[in-house]
Amino acid sequence: MKKFFVKKKFLLWMVGFAILAILPFAIVREPVPLGKNDTINPFPELADPAAAYIQKASDNYFYREFDQAAQNYQKAIALYEERGNRALVAKTYESLGDLHVWGHDLVAAEKSYLQAVKIHAGNQDVLGEANALKEIGDLNMKQDRLQTAEGWYQKSLAVLRQEKPNRVVGSVHEGMGHMYWQAEKIPEAIVAFKQARAIYATLHYNMGFDHMTNVLKRLGEK
Repeated sequence: MKKFFVKKKFLLWMVGFAILAILPFAIVREPVPLGKNDTINPFPELADPAAAYIQKASDNYFYREFDQAAQNYQKAIALYEERGNRALVAKTYESLGDLHVWGHDLVAAEKSYLQAVKIHAGNQDVLGEANALKEIGDLNMKQDRLQTAEGWYQKSLAVLRQEKPNRVVGSVHEGMGHMYWQAEKIPEAIVAFKQARAIYATLHYNMGFDHMTNVLKRLGEK
């Protein structure tokens, strides 16, 4: 009798499982007609024209349409210029620089970052200026122009010298660490990575702290 109930229970479980498996296919879904203002795009175009250009540029980037993306960033910059929103002008120039890096137009990338540096400086945005300078350092490091990269990193640190510990100064030291490592200047790399780790520790930025710890272990340091 006990075996009979066990088999029956198992059979019921199997039937239930089969019903659940075929249920999604058995349900007939009527197509929902779109209204006049409806769209199947999950990210409809934004009302603000400048933001819409930024969104289009992001879409272009996704499909590796770098020329179209650059044009849309420039259109957004022009609108932000008209509005006098210099902070967004600078940030968009940084995005344009990033785009040119991905598109392997490194000359255009540096020009865009330099524009961002200039505008951030005019806005007295120290962190923005320092970050754009760091981007130029990173750009030169990718081209193995290590001495030039070091100069840009030093310029970024000079801008930040009176600032409290922050993520930008930590990332500059981290960039310098990688630059020295690439140049096979291991003692200097260790110093830079330790400086970055100390800043990340102060900021309770655990991901950065752990990353620096792992990098230092690879260099034989604790």
